[in-house]
Amino acid sequence: MDHKKKMIAPILIGAVVILYLVLYGSFAFFMPGVPLAIKVFFGVFGFCLAGGMIKVIVDRIREIRKGEEDDLSNY
Repeated sequence: MDHKKKMIAPILIGAVVILYLVLYGSFAFFMPGVPLAIKVFFGVFGFCLAGGMIKVIVDRIREIRKGEEDDLSNY
């Protein structure tokens, strides 16, 4: 049960950030009066950052399950 409590904050914060990045990427495609290349660049940029955030959350959950308290001790 202790591990589940430690996973709540990274998951919630990560979900909020992912939602923001996906919305950013989605709105980038619908910007009026902007060339298609710029729309695609900013849209793909937002979705790539969201994918990176998912990877970070998954890595953090694995660290918590292994019992690692402080992930900053690796650095």
